[in-house]
Amino acid sequence: MNRLVFGFAALLAAAPLVFAAGAAPAGTNLPPLSHFSLGAHLSYWNVDTLDEFDIDGSIGGGVIGHFRLHDFFALEMRLSGFATGYSEDKFTPDEGWYKNEFTVVSLPMEAGVVGILPLGGAFSLYGGPGVGYYLFDGQYRSEYGPRTTIYDIEIDDEGGWFVLLGARVQAARNLAFYLEGKYTWIETSVEQVVDTLHEIGIDWIKQDWDFSGLAINAGMMFTF
Repeated sequence: MNRLVFGFAALLAAAPLVFAAGAAPAGTNLPPLSHFSLGAHLSYWNVDTLDEFDIDGSIGGGVIGHFRLHDFFALEMRLSGFATGYSEDKFTPDEGWYKNEFTVVSLPMEAGVVGILPLGGAFSLYGGPGVGYYLFDGQYRSEYGPRTTIYDIEIDDEGGWFVLLGARVQAARNLAFYLEGKYTWIETSVEQVVDTLHEIGIDWIKQDWDFSGLAINAGMMFTF
């Protein structure tokens, strides 16, 4: 996560230098920009289901392919990745200290239609609905001395849908920054029979999971 944050911060710092170096002299006729933009953002996805595991939310990032159909409409393709989990150290009189880790990762692949409302100047609002297919995977890891046991938690991949609302500010001719909220409706389930998980000591995992929740994205978009 730290590498992701540092990399994104480096892009933010370098962006003004890149566009200043590529700026044309005054009076130069610039070619029109294309209808395609590419965005990248950091994201926090708040999922109420994770509260049961004392997990605050899911941290990740994503990219957006944005194709402008009209001044007021666009199509978007989105690819994101999230990971979350927790770890705990436990002590038992019979076995001593051992460490447990639980991790869940998700890969949303989404497409949507966006309506755009220019507010004058460099600001605009946008929003719209979309659909997606969501890949999930989980892992439970237990360490006791030199012994490590790993259990794969197989979680169903499912379809879902979302709505988003955001604001964008144009910082340069082909660079914009955006902040958006996206609420996703998605439900999934654990493929293994819950009784089997209980037999190996993972008795707190339920079969049906609701991953619906609000994600906050902050990033930048380049137009080519």
